[in-house]
Amino acid sequence: MILGAITVIVGICLILDDHYFFWPQSFSYIFNSDFVGTTAVFTGAGIIYVAVQRFIPSQANTIWLLLECTFAGLMCGLEFSHGMVSHNEHMILFSVLWFGYLLFTLYVIRKNGLKNYKLAKRLEERDRKIKEGR
Repeated sequence: MILGAITVIVGICLILDDHYFFWPQSFSYIFNSDFVGTTAVFTGAGIIYVAVQRFIPSQANTIWLLLECTFAGLMCGLEFSHGMVSHNEHMILFSVLWFGYLLFTLYVIRKNGLKNYKLAKRLEERDRKIKEGR
């Protein structure tokens, strides 16, 4: 739920600030469009929804987390490039934080996959024992 909440907050900030990204000038209107912020809000809301529900397939959780990874990677790259062009240490630091956020999201995806793999193995073992009549 924390990943989703952070993404929703960042998405709202991107929707409200139409002049956050300034480089390259030919693409700044795309990065500053409300589409990027709205995508972040919907991705964060989807992650929160999946986290709250009890009976959601694990593939849905993985899809939402992969969308989150895409957004975090985009933000990491944009923040770093803006920090290098403008010689702004705060933007470079923020890109490092986004990279850490991206790694944490990848860690959550990995743990989610391992948990589901172990559960599937236990269910297969149970079914095999039932068939054998134990």
